[in-house]
Amino acid sequence: MPPAAKPLPFEPQGARSASGGGVLSLLRGVHILEVLAERGEGLSLAELARELAVNKAIVFRLSEALVEAGFLFRHEQTGHYELTYKLSNLGLRKLDSTRLLDQAGGVLRRLAERSGELARLAVVEQGCRITWVLAAAGEKRSLRIDPNYRHEVHLASHATGKAWLSTMPWKHAWELIQAQGTPKHTPHSLTRKAEIEEDIAQARRRGYAISYEENELGVGAVAAPILVRLVDGEQSCVGAISLAAPTHRMTKSELTACGPGVIEAARELAAIWPIDSPPFRRGVVATALTPTV
Repeated sequence: MPPAAKPLPFEPQGARSASGGGVLSLLRGVHILEVLAERGEGLSLAELARELAVNKAIVFRLSEALVEAGFLFRHEQTGHYELTYKLSNLGLRKLDSTRLLDQAGGVLRRLAERSGELARLAVVEQGCRITWVLAAAGEKRSLRIDPNYRHEVHLASHATGKAWLSTMPWKHAWELIQAQGTPKHTPHSLTRKAEIEEDIAQARRRGYAISYEENELGVGAVAAPILVRLVDGEQSCVGAISLAAPTHRMTKSELTACGPGVIEAARELAAIWPIDSPPFRRGVVATALTPTV
């Protein structure tokens, strides 16, 4: 017998019983896409079955359905399943339809060129998650899809996540953190409620958030929320812009000194943000921010 199916990373409560097996099959299919996105060389049927902890017959049926839909292809010689470019094409079409590529590219590039480091843009989706979508690297002087887009933005340890959390009431922020968990990625990760709350409060006061080796050793980042003013005068956080650098090139104090520049870039983006984009329409109203820089 195959091992009991493990919960999927994004599996909502009740998914295993809702609508028969339809919802669960859909979630497993999405999980296959996410797993393969991490493995450029593809995976065999047996390897996919181990990843999903289900029998190979189920994985074969789902994978072949994805092949038929054009999201996967099966290598004739190895039998490995790999992603096609259809999924990335959908993402690019989404970005193009919101005009984020055109609007944000120049701002990201200027921030990257001034610092020589990696500038990244993340957008808030439906008020419940924040996702990296674009990046510009100063050294290469070119805009490209974020090289770390595959990594989930961890709210309590990424500067981007903290910047977003700083725009909302603490009660709501803590609920989002609890839903994601507080794993100790490094010895510097904050895991206790009190210390995380104080860290977010500091980000709120400064107008930018700092993460220094909290999510990954050797990496530091500073991020500021993008706050767009609604027609009723209130502000909504639609995303965050960040600057990341290896710690051997930038100390924590040097990274902190970049905070005002990142805030200015966030303001530039807020001024040109497409107001008809879904992130804008579905943003969460932000708490009052009073940066001290």
